[in-house]
Amino acid sequence: VIFDVGANVGEWLLQAREASPDAQFHAFEIVETTYAVLRGRFEGDSNLMLNNFGLSDRTGTVDMHLYERSDTLSSHVAYPHGIFRRVACPVRRGDEYMKATGVERIDLLKVDVEGAEHLVFNGFGAAMDAGQIDVIQFEYGKVNIITHFLLRDFYDFLETRGYQVGKLFPDHVDFRPYALEDEDFLGPNYIAVRKVRADIIDALRKR
Repeated sequence: VIFDVGANVGEWLLQAREASPDAQFHAFEIVETTYAVLRGRFEGDSNLMLNNFGLSDRTGTVDMHLYERSDTLSSHVAYPHGIFRRVACPVRRGDEYMKATGVERIDLLKVDVEGAEHLVFNGFGAAMDAGQIDVIQFEYGKVNIITHFLLRDFYDFLETRGYQVGKLFPDHVDFRPYALEDEDFLGPNYIAVRKVRADIIDALRKR
């Protein structure tokens, strides 16, 4: 079971579907116009559930900033990307969604939501505490300067819930303890794996 939170138009999702054709996918795209493109590409896929809402730490709406430059920049954060329009968009808690859809375990949770990663994590708090999410991929970068949720905070949040964290490279994951030198806001992606899944951690390390 794979969750793609912040699916945009589905470029990552397309590659993931090709790599894991038998997996059950749940994709979330909060911006209606972007979701329309996503739906046009994947509608009819029986192993994919498409959702036109985002995941967050609460159920309701959030104000999204839609930038003229690119739909990949859409964010709840007022990032200095230039001209934007503000649109209220729906969100739900991940724990609530899992209960409503009968999902008992997530093998991979990919989160690319331009600065709202920590909000998504909080929305999955019960599932993480219960050990129901094995692997998490998330973004970290300059937007975290604005949100004030630093790499240190990601480590604290995840390690206290039984995860081992590492930086993602093209051919491996560098699992390592947090160091102040890593707080460079360069990102782009980190991986967290439940420590009890030593098989996954070993498979992802560089050999």
